[in-house]
Amino acid sequence: MIYIYDVTLNFNETFYDFFEWNNSDYLYHIKRIPIIELNRKDFINIFNNIIKFNNDTYKMINDKTEIYGKKDKKFSCVLLKHDNNLFALKIDNNRIASQISSILVEEELDILEVKTNINSSIEYEIVGKREFMSSTRKERKNISFLNKQINNLNLINDKEKIKYLYFEYFGSINKNTKDALNKLKEEIKNSNSLDNLKNFFIFESNKN
Repeated sequence: MIYIYDVTLNFNETFYDFFEWNNSDYLYHIKRIPIIELNRKDFINIFNNIIKFNNDTYKMINDKTEIYGKKDKKFSCVLLKHDNNLFALKIDNNRIASQISSILVEEELDILEVKTNINSSIEYEIVGKREFMSSTRKERKNISFLNKQINNLNLINDKEKIKYLYFEYFGSINKNTKDALNKLKEEIKNSNSLDNLKNFFIFESNKN
C-alpha cells in the first residue's frame, strides 16, 4: 500500500472544490492516508455516486489513515487518483463512502507526483447518487439571506423601502409595489450575482 503524508481534507456529503471551503468547516489534518490509482471508469463511478466497498477492499483501507492530534485513533479514508485527477473518501463502519473531499491545490500537485499503479482489484457497489450543486456555497448563502429578508417585507409598511431597493438594483422607478417586490423575488431566483442586492439589504438594515 502506498501512503501520502501531511494532507488537509474537508469531508462533506456534497463535493466542494477547495476554494469553496469555509472557515467553519471541520478540517482533517491527515498524518498518513493510503492512495489508490483507478481506471477511468471506476474513478468516474466512485466520484459521481455513493458507493459501498466490498469486504476485501474495505479491509485493505480500514483504519489505515492517521490524523494529527488523534493519538491511537485511526480512520478509514482513501485518496483516489486517475491521471491528474484526485479526490478523497471517508468510509463508515458499514463500508459506505458517502463523504468526499477535494484537495488543496498545493498539496494536490505534490500528491500527483507520487508514482502509483492502477489497482484493478477495487470492488464496490453503487448505493446512491451523489448530490452536486449547480451553485456555489456563497451563492446559496446569499439566496438564503435574501429570501429571508425579502419575505419579511410588507407591501404596505415597507412600500418606500421596496421602491428604493427596486430603483437601486434595476435603475428605474416602479410605482407598483407588488410588481416591484415580485421582480425582486424573481431576481433572487435567476441572478448569477446577488452581491449587490444583498448589500442593499444590509445597508438598509444598518440605517434602521
